[in-house]
Amino acid sequence: MKTKKSQSGFTLIEAFVAIVVLMIVVLGPMTLLSRSLFDARYIKDEIIATYLAQEGVELMIDKKNNGPGPVSPSDSYNCRLGLSAETGYTCNILPETIFTRAVSIVPLGRGQMEITSIVSRDNSGRSVVSRSIIFVSP
Repeated sequence: MKTKKSQSGFTLIEAFVAIVVLMIVVLGPMTLLSRSLFDARYIKDEIIATYLAQEGVELMIDKKNNGPGPVSPSDSYNCRLGLSAETGYTCNILPETIFTRAVSIVPLGRGQMEITSIVSRDNSGRSVVSRSIIFVSP
């Protein structure tokens, strides 16, 4: 009588299951890493936008304290920020960044003005706002 030889090795189904398990094991951490890198970049841009918005207010306060003339609504501006190694983030220089800053000055009466600085980013619909009220001489 003939006996069947015992077969050793993987069947096609066993190999397929092993590949699926390996894909799950590898793709899970890769997805998590990809999301972490995206979130880190988003947070970095959010921090930069916050600092740039505050800087817009501080530039107007500095102009009021040390500038050649008084601060007025005509000092309001809207510009694309560029980045230079010498000057940092500055309006209308190359290379341009994803940040746009709009600074507005609104008289409130009784020697007060409100400075509002809004920084928006190209890669998100969000913007960061910084406000301050300053007192000016009548």
